[in-house]
Amino acid sequence: MIKHIVMWNIHEDLDLDTTRETLKEKLEALLDRVDSLKEISVGFNDNTSEAKRDIVLMTSFDDKAGLEAYIVHPAHVEVGQYVRAVTKDRVVVDYEYA
Repeated sequence: MIKHIVMWNIHEDLDLDTTRETLKEKLEALLDRVDSLKEISVGFNDNTSEAKRDIVLMTSFDDKAGLEAYIVHPAHVEVGQYVRAVTKDRVVVDYEYA
């Protein structure tokens, strides 16, 4: 299995709560649209440290091929355009697990 984790900070000029809720809806809707996506979870950060991120996405795939299919899937590409418009940075981790 592959775990794909992405974290972002929202642009300061946007309403944090509204933007996070919209991101959550758009990201979670991918579960019904991308066959290779097995699990999805979206969470909002409560930590206030300098290293914080506003929102986290955790997804699971059967294998690397499934993750690669997700990355290029038109539904993911569409959501990605919105994500890039409302976020200012991105941190990503992909790892294999049993």
